[in-house]
Amino acid sequence: MISLLVGSSPRFGVGVEVGILGYELFLKETVSNKKNQTPGWDFQTSQVGLDFQNVSYLNRISGKSMFVGLKDKNKREQVVWDLDIQLTTGKETGLRPFYLGKNNYIGYETSKFLFGVGRREHKFRPMSFQTSFDGGDGVFLEFQPQSNLTLQFFLWDQYSGSLLFQKDRFHSLLAHSPKEKSDHWEELESKEEKQSHHRRHSFGFVYGNDLNLRLGIQYIELGSWGRHVKDSPRETKSSGADGDSIINGNVGFGWDLYFVDVQFDFLWAKGNDRSNSKITNSPGSIPISGEAIQWGAELQFGGFLFRSSHFLSDREERNSKNQIIREGYVSLGSHPGQTPYISQIFRIFPSAAVTDTGYDKNFALIDGKCFGYLTELVLQFTYQKFVGKFVGNYFLPYKVGGSSDGRISFQKRDFEVFSIAEGLLELSLKEDSSFELGIGFSQVILPESIGIKSNFGYVFGRLEL
Repeated sequence: MISLLVGSSPRFGVGVEVGILGYELFLKETVSNKKNQTPGWDFQTSQVGLDFQNVSYLNRISGKSMFVGLKDKNKREQVVWDLDIQLTTGKETGLRPFYLGKNNYIGYETSKFLFGVGRREHKFRPMSFQTSFDGGDGVFLEFQPQSNLTLQFFLWDQYSGSLLFQKDRFHSLLAHSPKEKSDHWEELESKEEKQSHHRRHSFGFVYGNDLNLRLGIQYIELGSWGRHVKDSPRETKSSGADGDSIINGNVGFGWDLYFVDVQFDFLWAKGNDRSNSKITNSPGSIPISGEAIQWGAELQFGGFLFRSSHFLSDREERNSKNQIIREGYVSLGSHPGQTPYISQIFRIFPSAAVTDTGYDKNFALIDGKCFGYLTELVLQFTYQKFVGKFVGNYFLPYKVGGSSDGRISFQKRDFEVFSIAEGLLELSLKEDSSFELGIGFSQVILPESIGIKSNFGYVFGRLEL
């Protein structure tokens, strides 16, 4: 494969990208006399939770990480490849050994077909958020019968949460010390080896150019992948799966008018989650049936860019005894937001989600997978090689506990009395796509009753050779 890609001609080669990240997180617990109005919203999902409950202290974390990226996109006769992989500095940083880019595949291409092996991004995914991503890791087929219609078939996909380096680089920063990060990674590797299956099959199409229609359907088998998913060995042995699965779909449109871009998607999920929890109405199995909507708009003029993105899910249905009758919407792919606290350090998803650790629903500050409303505002200014960007994220969760009809709600009374917000300022110098050097500063705004104040700063740079 290397000889095929490099060849004997000097115009074939692999580009090398090197980069470094330096960061400092400043986190402090404060004493609040206010009554706790945020049950479940704390650090109880890890040992850090016990620290915050019992000790008043100042926590300051500094560190750095480096990566080497290999990139090449080319074609030789009918063999096409798109390589993008980042190799990181190691487990002590909390990062995985390597990350794939949005595309990393080799394939066979004709005038209408592309058959490939590797990672290929979903072109039919919702596109309301600037950095949202989902893609298949396996075997795919693309068919383009006409210039304005593309169909994608993902015949087999070993779903891994569609991780990207830029979506995971600060994820393990808060929850683990350097040694704990290494142990945590080894534990994850051990768990992955025990997973019997979490395969996914997907189909979707995009029709149109400036005004386009998109539709996608995904089927994923969960097995025992996730903290609250129960696998049935007998059924798995006989049929290869035990019924823990989710069908996820989206239908939407995009409208690009040179300086205005509008996106809207309706999303739904149906499936089954085996559970022995006593908080369920029917122990043994919980049906999944949920919906969500995404919408966004972007305006560009000159060097200015303004983008507003929104995500609103439904929630689980509960009876008067606070027992779960059915689960709400379950998302796939990476976190839609791009501010470091909400999308990585705390990683609060605005719905239940299937991520790199499996299917999960959790009402907590760290690794929260809960139903609610997420909005993102992006203001960006570009002047020659200088780029200034401000990003604001705001998350408002549904109320925890009590009866619920499980529907999407626009009523304020159905949401919690608190919200989680974050503001990010990023300044950088860019030379096309080959050089970048910048700094970022982020501040998280939490309810006073949680008693945490924190800000985060980082320096980043990359050079493509």
